[in-house]
Amino acid sequence: MRRSRLLYPILSSSVFFWSFLGTSFVVCTLFLNTYEWQPQRVIELVLGSSLLASIGIASLLSLIARRYAFPRMMEGMIAGTSSGSLLSETFADLCGKMNMRGVDLREATVGNAFSLDNKGLKVVAVSPELVSSMSPVEVEAVIAHELSHLKNNDSLEKGLARLAKLALAFDPIVHLVEAAVHRERELLADLSSVKYTQKPLALASALLKVHSAFQAGSPGPGAGLFVGHKGRGLLSRYPDLDRRIQLLIDMSREMKMTTIPAWGNALL
Repeated sequence: MRRSRLLYPILSSSVFFWSFLGTSFVVCTLFLNTYEWQPQRVIELVLGSSLLASIGIASLLSLIARRYAFPRMMEGMIAGTSSGSLLSETFADLCGKMNMRGVDLREATVGNAFSLDNKGLKVVAVSPELVSSMSPVEVEAVIAHELSHLKNNDSLEKGLARLAKLALAFDPIVHLVEAAVHRERELLADLSSVKYTQKPLALASALLKVHSAFQAGSPGPGAGLFVGHKGRGLLSRYPDLDRRIQLLIDMSREMKMTTIPAWGNALL
């Protein structure tokens, strides 16, 4: 697990580093005679052209990987259509509420629950283990969370952040921003899930169960996609669990505060 999670950033850094080094060598060779007369201009030219070339090469490789490697990864992470009439009804009901069309419900063979959007193929996948370990309302909250990722175009947001991280692999600020984007999109998906289910405590309970079960299993190659993982720190792609649960509890309290006056007015 640890090797698979470290492999991608290592390769990204390697591509960027060798592209920058190779371009710098070529440009320095071409303008070696000019350096004596205009050293500052040559240095700016070397750094600028090397940076642009490195970003271009890294971006191209990232797009190629997304076009060819990502679909293969998807095939290894999902199986056939998820079975269960109740689950299908819940999924269809949520798609109707959220005005989501063209989304398939599939069985997850890796991890617990995740959503994917690649070249128009939109998939929400849940594992049989997750479904069997949760109540219907908890499963509903998780599915709404994953549909929210698709509705909010989180694949695009996260993809751009990862592309920036790939292109500027040695910039620590970009690494912080990439992780922050992931955390923000997770919290936004939590908020959207509550908006359509009106059950914040069900999502909180589901997240606690997911985090508890996560410690015993390996997340596999798509760890950054899953509904939850216990992570802390500025480089974590997941929000702090305690803060996440507290936000959901606060939502529940706010909903009760608005419901009680409405009932009181009705009785009067």
